[in-house]
Amino acid sequence: MPKKYEKEIRWLKDYLRFVDYMGVAQLYLKGNFLLKEPLQAEHVKDRVLGHWGTVPGLNFIYANLNWLVCKEKCEVLFVTGPGHGAPANLANLFVEGSLYKVYSQYSVDEKGFSELVHDFSWPFTPFPSHVTPTVPGSILEGGELGYSLATAYGAALDNPNLIVAAVVGDGEAETGPLSAAWNGNKFLDPKKSGAVLPILHVNGYKISNPTMYGMMDNKEVTNVFTGFGYDIHIVEGSNIEEKMMAAIDDSYKKIRAIQKKARSSKKPVLKPKWPMIFLRSPKGWRGIKEFGGKPIENSFRAHGVPIEGLQKDDVKLKAVEKWLLSYKIGDFFDDSGRIKKEIFEFVPKGNYSMGRCKHAVGGNVMKALNVPNLKNYEVKFKKRGSATASSMNNAGKFLRDMFVQNKDNFRMFCPDEMVSNKLETVFEATNRAYQWPLLKNVENTAPDGRVMEVLSEHNLQGWMQGYLLTGRYGIFVSYEAFTTIISSMVDQFAKFLKQSFKVSWRKPIPSAIYIQSSVGWRQEHNGYSHQNPSFVSSMLMKHGEFTQIFYPSDANSMLVALEESLLRKNGICVIVAGKRDLGQWLTVEEARKQSRDGMGVWEWVTGAEATKNPDVVLASAGDYMTEEALMAVKVCKDLVPELKIRFVNVSELSGLCVGDFCNIFTPRTLTRDGFEKFFTKDKPVVFNYHGYTNDIQHIIWEYADVKRFSLHGYSEEGSTTTPFDMAIRNKVDRYHLAMDLIERGAKRNARVAKKMSEVLQILENKISDHHNYICEFGDDPPEIKGAKW
Repeated sequence: MPKKYEKEIRWLKDYLRFVDYMGVAQLYLKGNFLLKEPLQAEHVKDRVLGHWGTVPGLNFIYANLNWLVCKEKCEVLFVTGPGHGAPANLANLFVEGSLYKVYSQYSVDEKGFSELVHDFSWPFTPFPSHVTPTVPGSILEGGELGYSLATAYGAALDNPNLIVAAVVGDGEAETGPLSAAWNGNKFLDPKKSGAVLPILHVNGYKISNPTMYGMMDNKEVTNVFTGFGYDIHIVEGSNIEEKMMAAIDDSYKKIRAIQKKARSSKKPVLKPKWPMIFLRSPKGWRGIKEFGGKPIENSFRAHGVPIEGLQKDDVKLKAVEKWLLSYKIGDFFDDSGRIKKEIFEFVPKGNYSMGRCKHAVGGNVMKALNVPNLKNYEVKFKKRGSATASSMNNAGKFLRDMFVQNKDNFRMFCPDEMVSNKLETVFEATNRAYQWPLLKNVENTAPDGRVMEVLSEHNLQGWMQGYLLTGRYGIFVSYEAFTTIISSMVDQFAKFLKQSFKVSWRKPIPSAIYIQSSVGWRQEHNGYSHQNPSFVSSMLMKHGEFTQIFYPSDANSMLVALEESLLRKNGICVIVAGKRDLGQWLTVEEARKQSRDGMGVWEWVTGAEATKNPDVVLASAGDYMTEEALMAVKVCKDLVPELKIRFVNVSELSGLCVGDFCNIFTPRTLTRDGFEKFFTKDKPVVFNYHGYTNDIQHIIWEYADVKRFSLHGYSEEGSTTTPFDMAIRNKVDRYHLAMDLIERGAKRNARVAKKMSEVLQILENKISDHHNYICEFGDDPPEIKGAKW
């Protein structure tokens, strides 16, 4: 009786010989690529780089998905968790012609084959050792492990016809982010979104250690993933080719059945049992079995380069030659260097191939965003500072209407903080997403919700980057202190983004937007653990050339920051804004005008004469910092009206300059003359900054003598205390600022110098009095809480 899939399995075995050979050859060979002559030391790369162990399993998975695509004419995006297995991706992309589509040197013949084998991990060629943006079909490099599954779920959101095949390595599966990512199935709406097919590839070993999943038996594995809500297919042992095809086939049918049921009924499908595949295969499968009396296949020794130092050891050279010859690569080429057609029997053609999945180049499928008119949300005032508003609460109205006007390409991602950050107004237009049955008292939650809330920042970042990289728009909202949880993950996303700028066929995608609220200056009630502005520092230091930091001073400036961020492409935008009611300083038009430079001189603070020829410049960045700086001006006006102050508000920073001048995609650059237009040529500057002062110091050194700048900012002084005491402890309060202004202004103004000692003592007394008051009453005094500009 013929075996099921007999024809397909016959093709599969030949196909795997071909791509497995390519995987080994990419590691080792710089010549004699088809071993038409005996292998010599000069044929071997001087630096043998890459990883072998995961390659055969990846080839096996990719080939089976190829067969599925050919059979069903479905759209599949391939996400590679173990990105160090790039030789597998490249081998398969070569065969399907996706490499040749974008790199003409990799023609699908012996010449292109040889070029690719040579170029893997070779300096200044397209392909480093991982699945970088230079690799067609990729949306994840897979270098820092743990992010594949969450990214896959993000890509599937609002892509109803797409299946994202997410290959998770069993080492990667041990990471915290990946462990949380299995819960993505609870947020995926089968009615309007696509599907994720997780494939946990268990080859048993990491670099020198066994894996936890490799040491679990099938009952234990089944219990784990059934508990997560998956319909698990375990593929292992004899006849593995037939078992894998059956698992792939059955998984596809179950995915379509779930979607059909959801899309043909008005009632949501609750708790759908999405399929997943648990594949056990030996590490270094179908490769060299042993060397030097020690096992290689099915051991940790297969992880990286199984045999090194070939050039100086004939025994090693012969062992690798024997290994390569075992694939009989010559069987697949004719005399003219063409690849025999049998290899392509179940390889998808054209845009059906996974390397040409349109969603992997998000800029090609990106739709224009509809941004509401900011005038509809403007906070009006008659006198500056007379009206108060919450930047976040007001932004919530704008974001509510973003959902109304962008029903299938805009989402928000938040770790259970939408309400805490005063954005609950968005729930007038949408809900939180959740697909499983709910507890009795749950609010604003539904299967078709577009706000993704889960208490896993890694899940949220993965979902958002998958969503962005496939051409949609997203905003991540978090407490300021806890965005740092994903700093490294955002670094990896930024690295992927930066590399993509150099790839001609990668098109611009929406920027990643982070709103940081519940900022440290008003986390005096939660304490020191909640006071951490370092996410901004990390972004400025590492990715400043395409990162823009927004410090809106009020609710109208917040609207402008949101609009600019949503319209910006290929960047990282961080908006830092408090959630409490604060004074309003600028109209929407004034905020828009300031946004052109990212900073502005506020003449209305001190008047035309003082602004034109100041004794000292006072600058602020951040809403609470701006409020304290303005109050410092008021203190100075009361105590030393002779002091002339210019007030500068900085609303944007990049890693290259203050303001909105230095993004790598705009030709504008901030010159020294431009800098001096705001900060003068030689006057002392007192700068009240929201975060760590090093952020500013690293930026301004190129434009001015840093010694004329006195920088105030967060200096790691915090506790559970009063709001104003937080400011005093870090010397960003009105009294410390006023003292600094007076001391610096006194060097240029004799009338100020004459009064300086007396005034400084008054201010020192105010600081001391405040300390005594809060120790007695546990709260800030009325003169602070009730102060008005």
